Amino acid sequence: MSKQRSGELPVAIERVRSQFEEWRAHKSRRDRIPERLWSAAAEAAQRHGVHAVSRAVRIEHSALRRRVQATSSGASAAPGFIEMENAAAGGIGCIVDLEKSNGTRMRICVHDGAAVDWSRMKEAFLGA
Repeated sequence: MSKQRSGELPVAIERVRSQFEEWRAHKSRRDRIPERLWSAAAEAAQRHGVHAVSRAVRIEHSALRRRVQATSSGASAAPGFIEMENAAAGGIGCIVDLEKSNGTRMRICVHDGAAVDWSRMKEAFLGA
């Protein structure tokens, strides 16, 4: 298994990796990882995966996973924006886009918007 070259990393992971490298270059032996770096790593891991980020940044996988779980559990509870235009109109086709704060998206295309229970669909997606 070959190591990934830094040029192959997504920009967000590369940015976090360079922040960690900068911090490591100037830290003393017993310094803990600053909260700002943990937050940056957790944010990148929500989009690109805990394994990819922990490996690129060289931090403990389980510690990063716990931080991602802690931040994502609160993020899905209160969505920032939900748009449901023409969803209740009977017999009219519609497209509904749902997006979580972590960037996960779902698009639903239906011919009859009245045939779908939109509140259950929204709850199922946001609860996932």
